[in-house]
Amino acid sequence: MDNQYRGLTIAVLISSCFILIGAGHSVGPIILFEVMFPFASENKLSFSLSNNYDNSILASALILLTGQLLLFIATHKEHIITRLIALFVMWIALLFLTHNIFNGDSLSEFSLGSATPFLILSITLFSFDVKQYLQRDKIDIEPE
Repeated sequence: MDNQYRGLTIAVLISSCFILIGAGHSVGPIILFEVMFPFASENKLSFSLSNNYDNSILASALILLTGQLLLFIATHKEHIITRLIALFVMWIALLFLTHNIFNGDSLSEFSLGSATPFLILSITLFSFDVKQYLQRDKIDIEPE
């Protein structure tokens, strides 16, 4: 993996840590929920899309942490497919966090707005990875 992809991957990881969430009467980055996940036993962990914003935070943080770990592993192992899967998992986590946006939930709108840098960087990384994967397949298929 060249430095351009590594730098972009690191930027995606960092920007995903700073997606802001509103919890209670405060705002904080989602990385706090990822770190405090084992201690946040008062809220039930539920993966239902019918949950409200507050009940979706822990599940979204867990899904996002899984995607971040996959992306970190893919960076060091240089697996394009693993990186693509990691990006999909992270997008699913963001979708899970903001699924109430069309119901007029202002906290979902706030989280989606703060996730804009992550979305831009991750879409850029996704397009680079797909392009690199397709070029690699094209090189392998051409006859000698």
